[in-house]
Amino acid sequence: MKIIVSDGMGNDEEKEIDTESITGKELLEKLDISVFVAMIMKNNEIVGENELLTSNDKIKILNMIHGG
Repeated sequence: MKIIVSDGMGNDEEKEIDTESITGKELLEKLDISVFVAMIMKNNEIVGENELLTSNDKIKILNMIHGG
């Protein structure tokens, strides 16, 4: 499964994990990303952490930018 991880500043990194399907929460855990600092996009729609993601989906992880 290919995943795009975006840092929120336009820098995307492609990662690959060896699975056909996984929940959003499991994916974030595997990538060592907290559910509190990232959003999951599946086929260009934001989905929750319990959503099932498959290798046929276009997956992108968006790291949220914090600041003040």
